[in-house]
Amino acid sequence: MGNSEEGGSINLLYKPDFEQAARRWEAFWQGELIDRPPTAITVRRDEAPEHPRVDQLEGRDGDFQRALDKFEEWAETMYFAGEAMPRLRPGLGPDQFAGFMGGKMEFSEEHDTSWVLPSVDDWQEALPLGIDPDNQYWQDVLAFHEVAGQRAAGKFFVSTPDMHSNLDALAALRGYQRFCLDMIDYPRVVDRLVGEVIGLYEPVFNGMYRAAQMDQVGWTTNWGSFACPGRGEMVQCDFSALMSPEMFRRWLRPALEAECEFLDYPFYHLDGPDALVHLPELLAIPNLHGIQWVPGGRLATEKPQHTWVDIFHTVQKAGKAVQIWGGSEAIKWIHPQLRPELVMYRALCATPTEADELLAWLGQHS
Repeated sequence: MGNSEEGGSINLLYKPDFEQAARRWEAFWQGELIDRPPTAITVRRDEAPEHPRVDQLEGRDGDFQRALDKFEEWAETMYFAGEAMPRLRPGLGPDQFAGFMGGKMEFSEEHDTSWVLPSVDDWQEALPLGIDPDNQYWQDVLAFHEVAGQRAAGKFFVSTPDMHSNLDALAALRGYQRFCLDMIDYPRVVDRLVGEVIGLYEPVFNGMYRAAQMDQVGWTTNWGSFACPGRGEMVQCDFSALMSPEMFRRWLRPALEAECEFLDYPFYHLDGPDALVHLPELLAIPNLHGIQWVPGGRLATEKPQHTWVDIFHTVQKAGKAVQIWGGSEAIKWIHPQLRPELVMYRALCATPTEADELLAWLGQHS
């Protein structure tokens, strides 16, 4: 696989039109438009056998080759239309960052997720925060990334992880309720905790980034379906829904600013109505490229994501991009209302023909 940072080309078995898609991604990250916004559509090929997509906990048992076999069996049946990329995301689920910091992880294969059991009774005994190189979760994830990076060469991308860093990791270790009280009762302790957890983001990201040879490939992909010609990632803090604007400003914004400064192409996952109050602070982060707004729960049923036009206008007015998902008709409805150079679509199509027709329509109406 060529190194795009050194001017080489990238050829992917499961994405033969990568170079064409890459040009649209590069334009998007520069706030420019070639012919249409980047649009990621992954749909099963006509008459291809049905294979389930690889779960995010696949490979947790150490059988990395079986997980990779399953991924490739699935990828062979899929049409990665538009700017969609074939990508495998090795990892241990949402709370793995806290697991790397010493938390005990619990896994649900049925629901394909994980969480950390709250374990910190006294922060003073837990300080200083760090990542033990011998931590079993950390070693397992690095090993999977290394094997996946070798297997991916010339065929697909290894995706960056679902990080849940910053205050998400702190709250997971302490327990959400107790950490809420810490912010009220022990603000100076939280000052130190945030300062230390900020310093862990770069080594954790770089550990996986290098193990999977993403640094040599020159491109990254992430769970948000973005592709980036450099270090890109979805930054987030779901715990922010329990924070006041003042708490956000004191503790979370500095952490997010540090993550966004380190990354080349950060995008923020804004999850749920209780976190929406923080949008003005997010839009003020200089290096943050855009916002993925997720209504969540009952709101998503009553008012689907693509219909939140006022939020999208607010984000784009600040010079940031938005990510929108939905079916073909939903995207055709919202598209004329947006600045096309500041939007990325994740489209849900039933057939390759529908995918191609939507891409053509966007090309004619952008």
